[in-house]
Amino acid sequence: MSIANYLTALDAQRDQLARNLVTMGVQASESEKLNTLVPKVLLIPSGRPEVTLFCNGTDALTTYGESIYTFYIDGYRSIAGFADVYPHFCCAENAYVLYYNQPDFNWGAVIYTICITPVRITPASRILLTYKSGATDAGEMWLVRKSSQQMSPAETARYIHEKLSGGEAISVPFGWLGSVGNYISVLHDCSGVSADDYYLAWKAMTDNTSPMIRTVKVLEVTT
Repeated sequence: MSIANYLTALDAQRDQLARNLVTMGVQASESEKLNTLVPKVLLIPSGRPEVTLFCNGTDALTTYGESIYTFYIDGYRSIAGFADVYPHFCCAENAYVLYYNQPDFNWGAVIYTICITPVRITPASRILLTYKSGATDAGEMWLVRKSSQQMSPAETARYIHEKLSGGEAISVPFGWLGSVGNYISVLHDCSGVSADDYYLAWKAMTDNTSPMIRTVKVLEVTT
């Protein structure tokens, strides 16, 4: 994606974020900048349906260690196994966030992260990521329809990644927002997605973004 196209997409995300916030009971305007809109995500009233796919904490590897997989140059691994090999990825020193860091991976590594737990997505769903990013840049996130076959966790991860590689996944509008060292929470729109059960996946790089992801949730916008 060119920088011009990415900036246009970013403006569209800003406008959609403002509309989402209004729908979810938070005062917001499309004329606002992202740096004022993004913190308002934290003002969304509680009690709305949500599914947590990842949340950092001392129990993160116990709770999510086998429900999230990675695909890297050394193949498919659960994040529990991945953290054993790459000690800065999800560890105590970083409060057990998913950290796509350069000490472990060097510069420019591409890591796919795959949630093998299916979640119900409708046009009213929003994907919420809370993260730090070192820069604003284009990103990639996808939804893959749940398989009807019975598969092991590793087979499910392979199935999802093969759908990504084969162009059979649904792209979700997504980009990393530079957060100046602070965690931010950003909603991502699913209004163009048909209601079904999906797996969520995204790509991260150890470049200027080198994101640190604290939470991943799916929210349902109710009106």
